[in-house]
Amino acid sequence: MRNDFERFENVAYPYIFRKSIPAGESGYVGIPLTGHGYVTKCTVNFAAGENGTLHIRPYVIHPGELINDLLKYPENANQYVSGDAQTYELPCYQEIENHSELRIWYENTGAPGSVDSELMVDCIVQYDAIIQPRNVIG
Repeated sequence: MRNDFERFENVAYPYIFRKSIPAGESGYVGIPLTGHGYVTKCTVNFAAGENGTLHIRPYVIHPGELINDLLKYPENANQYVSGDAQTYELPCYQEIENHSELRIWYENTGAPGSVDSELMVDCIVQYDAIIQPRNVIG
């Protein structure tokens, strides 16, 4: 009887990246991924007043240092996303494997002494190899 109230589904996890970035700073934040699956969505938020000074580039680095961008950029264009008071909800279907790492590269090109920029990126990872029960009722 219990099986009528549960079903098994592949697990999807949100990975949330937040960081204050002073003017002139660049680098990345990352998190290891623990199984095979896909990055299905990447949401990038830019606060009001950013004026395009915060550059964001989400990507996955696979074992062997292979890099796959979550977004595709036009040829001869900048390899980042920027904005001001904007939210980009970007579907992406980048395959991942165990021991990959989800990284968000950032660069704040603001003038020295200006207000810190806020990194706000959320990524949804759908794992194929991790299955958990889900209660159908409530």
